[in-house]
Amino acid sequence: MKAKDIMSSPVLAVKPIDTVAHAKNLMMRHKITRLVVMDKGKPAGIITMHDLATRIRSGSSAWKMRTIDNIPVTRLMTKKVLTVSLGTDVTKAATIMLDKGISSLVVVDGGEVAGILTKTDLVRYFYESLADRYKVKDLMSKDVVTANRMHSIARIVELMEEYGVRRIIITAGDKPIGLITESDIAFARLDFSNSSKGREIKYTRKLERGGRPMARYVKYVALLTAEDIMRKELVTIDSESDAAQAALLMMRKGISGLPVVERDRLVGILTKTDITRGVRKAGD
Repeated sequence: MKAKDIMSSPVLAVKPIDTVAHAKNLMMRHKITRLVVMDKGKPAGIITMHDLATRIRSGSSAWKMRTIDNIPVTRLMTKKVLTVSLGTDVTKAATIMLDKGISSLVVVDGGEVAGILTKTDLVRYFYESLADRYKVKDLMSKDVVTANRMHSIARIVELMEEYGVRRIIITAGDKPIGLITESDIAFARLDFSNSSKGREIKYTRKLERGGRPMARYVKYVALLTAEDIMRKELVTIDSESDAAQAALLMMRKGISGLPVVERDRLVGILTKTDITRGVRKAGD
C-alpha cells in the first residue's frame, strides 16, 4: 500500500498571514487537528492544535497579551515540513512519523502538494487492512499518565510536558472517569483568554494604625480544573479486543486515544501513535 492510496486530499490550507482565530475556526469546522500553511503555492509550514495549546503561552509577554484574531499563523506554525512522494510505502511513512515524532507528512507530486498523510489515515488503513493481527493489549501503552478531577489545568499542562503526552486520563481510584486532550486545553485557553469571565470583588484594609479603611477592587477569575473541561462521556476498550476494532472505534468517535480497561479497571491506553507502531510492526 502506498501513500497515494490512503492520503487525505484535497488539503485544507491557510496562509502565513492568516490569523490564529481563522486557523482555529477552520480546524473546528472540519474537525481536524492540523492545517498546511501555503505560501506562493508551496508548503511553508504546518499549524496544529498542539501549536495552539503550547506556543501561545510560551511566547513573549507582548504576544501573550494579543487576542487570537491579532496573531498571525506564521508566529505559531512549525516551519520545517517533511514530505513524501505518492509512491512512498505506508510502512515507511509510519516509520518516518515515529522516528521524527510527528503526526503528518505532506505528500507531493512533482513538487506540488497532492495530499497529506496523517496518523488518522494510518488508523483507517489499520482497521481496513490489518484485522485480527493484534489484540489491544499487544499494542497499548501500559504507562498511563493520570490526574484527579480537581487538579488545575496548569497541573494538567505540566503533566503533559513532563511525560511528553497529549492526553491525560482523569481517574477516581482505578476507574477512568474522563479524558483531557491538548485540543481541550487549547480551546479552553483560547476561549478563556478572549472572554471577560470573572467578577469584581471589594475588600478593605487599613493603610496604617488608626487610618481610614481603603476600599480596593480586584477582578477575580475562577480557576479552571480538570473537571471543568474533561470529556465525561468516556469511550473505553477491553484489552482483549481486536486492535482493528479499536481503530474503527477511534474513527467513528473522532478520537485519538482509548483508555484500556479490564473489568472497569484502567490498565493502559491505546492511541493513534500505538496504532501507527502496529502499522510499522505489520510491515517488518
